[in-house]
Amino acid sequence: MRILMVKGSSFNREVPQYSYPLGLMYMASHLRSNQPGHEIEILDLHCHRHPYNLLQKRLDDWDPQVVAISALTCEAESLHRISAMARKRSAETVVMVGGPHISACTNDVEEDMNIDVLVIGEGESAFTELIKRISNGDCISGIPSTALRVNGKIEWSTPGKLISDLDSIPFPAWDLVDIKKYARMGRAGNTKRGRYLPIFTSRGCPYRCSYCHNVFGKNFRYRSAENVVEEIRQIVETFGITDIEIFDDGFNINHDRAASICIKLLELDLGLSLAFPNGVRADHLDRELVTLLARAGTTNLAVGIETASPELQKAIGKNLNLEIAKKAITLADEAGIVTSGYFMLGFPGETAEQMKKTIAYAESTDLFFASFFIVTPYPGTPLWEQTMSTVDSSALNFSDYNYLSGYFNLSEINGSELRLLQKEAYRRFYSKKRWKILKSILRLRIDFRNAAWLWLGRMRDKARLRVHNNVP
Repeated sequence: MRILMVKGSSFNREVPQYSYPLGLMYMASHLRSNQPGHEIEILDLHCHRHPYNLLQKRLDDWDPQVVAISALTCEAESLHRISAMARKRSAETVVMVGGPHISACTNDVEEDMNIDVLVIGEGESAFTELIKRISNGDCISGIPSTALRVNGKIEWSTPGKLISDLDSIPFPAWDLVDIKKYARMGRAGNTKRGRYLPIFTSRGCPYRCSYCHNVFGKNFRYRSAENVVEEIRQIVETFGITDIEIFDDGFNINHDRAASICIKLLELDLGLSLAFPNGVRADHLDRELVTLLARAGTTNLAVGIETASPELQKAIGKNLNLEIAKKAITLADEAGIVTSGYFMLGFPGETAEQMKKTIAYAESTDLFFASFFIVTPYPGTPLWEQTMSTVDSSALNFSDYNYLSGYFNLSEINGSELRLLQKEAYRRFYSKKRWKILKSILRLRIDFRNAAWLWLGRMRDKARLRVHNNVP
């Protein structure tokens, strides 16, 4: 069969950072491993200047029998546009969708009559079984983790089991993407531009933060150290790429496994540059692990702090030990690792005093960079259930749905005050971190353009604050 896998795009220039469509790449490799012979293409709309023109051309020229679409919530508009184009091209094409938005916001997808099949949660097994039955002309109803449109209505199957042995999943299908294109695109975590490849070494997270997704479940599953190191070795030998980003939700939750990965990488001596832009659990970092991470080649590491209010830490389910986290940041700095911190402003009922406490905490750490996001309730999270009872969800514009836009205000202060506090957070933090930024540039561990953008943006915000406060 001819299978076109499409990654949706938000094209939101507030968030100019993208990464590889690893979900689609994993599903493609899983399908190949279990059912060789299918023709598969991956089209990532983020990578092209005129994406929908290219999509239309591929639909016309290649005439795929299956169009499989993956989308985040901020890519919902793109998802519906892609499904409409696929359906208009051919009524016989099977249009299936998956990804975080589909798993979290099924109502939005159910109403799209162009969509035939929904794949919920972890998709490899369900996708492979769907393609098997479609290619054999068999009935596709009843496959776990799927929903099927029958007579215009969606019929749900039973939930599927998560893959317990992650080592059994083949490595992503790197040959289906253009590595050079991603080298030219913005990256997360203030890391330098250039050729890189991302990997997941684990899935799931045992913590129950109210704002976080549940795509991979709350049971922490991880690949063996041997399997992770073998993938990295193959990346280096096949592509000559030594710049690796690890995108786990909890790489260091299992301390011994994380240490074992570092030790095995040291034994191979591949000359790696490792980054953790998705963040690690700060209060699980000790001197031993930080030292091993640095020796293994870690250059950039992000930590999720969220709030410096102990009351809010408990309320949101994060329960981070703030003092241990601060010490871990200092340890990373001493080991030569450039650190970034993620903070959130505007939790339900949060006061201005609590936000200022978070800002002061960020200033007091040895972080090089900090991001102060506006709290955004995403579908499928406890925060969504907590806050959306008073909001008309049908009126939400998912295209503007991101942590930077300030689309929501759940706090005790008004929206304009919240945005001013966000700007003040950046101004205060970076006014004290100019030497940190210079130090990180001298270490050649961030992209100079990213650093310049940060600095100029903070100066612009400072000027706006002065005008707003009528300061000469």
